[in-house]
Amino acid sequence: MNTLHTPTPPSPALPTQPAVPLTLQWKRQPLPPLQAVQVLDFRAGEIALLEVEQGRVWVTCDGLLEDYFLEAGQRLSFAGPVRLRVSAEGHRPARLNWAQHRAVAGAACPPAPAASQPKASAPTQGALPRGAISAA
Repeated sequence: MNTLHTPTPPSPALPTQPAVPLTLQWKRQPLPPLQAVQVLDFRAGEIALLEVEQGRVWVTCDGLLEDYFLEAGQRLSFAGPVRLRVSAEGHRPARLNWAQHRAVAGAACPPAPAASQPKASAPTQGALPRGAISAA
């Protein structure tokens, strides 16, 4: 029995474009302990970037059951439209840096102002919610 072997041609490589760094305006949000929850709203087509600079921050997203507890250096991002609620966790103050940008294909997220601190791994409490993007 003869078999005919036809080599498979290599798949064409897609041209890769270097990631375009985004220019973001980071906002620093102090979160005093035992204070009211603060609300951050983002519209459709926007990406919300969060990074904890100091302390431990509780983050929840309206409509989702998951809560996230981020330590200093951890990041999380969400695709809008989204309403996030944030506060300091526990009895210690926290500071959250956040920015928003329009979703751009091929864009690379720049480091937050607290980039001198080592980055911790993404939160481990379950999978990321629908609309969330890990940026750790």
